[in-house]
Amino acid sequence: MTAPGGTPDDELPPGTRLPPAALPAWRAYRAMRASKASHFAALAAADSARRERGAPPLAAAAQRARLLDEHDAAVRGFAAAMQTLAAHDAAAHRELLALIGRLNSELGGPEPG
Repeated sequence: MTAPGGTPDDELPPGTRLPPAALPAWRAYRAMRASKASHFAALAAADSARRERGAPPLAAAAQRARLLDEHDAAVRGFAAAMQTLAAHDAAAHRELLALIGRLNSELGGPEPG
């Protein structure tokens, strides 16, 4: 699907459209979700390794720290993108919040407050 103006939709859910102004914040949201998934996967792998072999190697701990740093940066990027969007296009900000709320509801997660 292509967003209005011919720009890629950045994998919006089927049938969903966002104003072009909301796409940078949408990309930041997707980056934040991806970094969270990567960090949680590394935590799960470390837990599994710890159960099988004892303490994980230092390299694994360093990787988890790097993934957490990446996620922290993604969260800051998302927050900044949302603040910028709210300041410049309140309607697009509301549309994106509604989409995120719907997605979180479908996943069983918290809705934005």
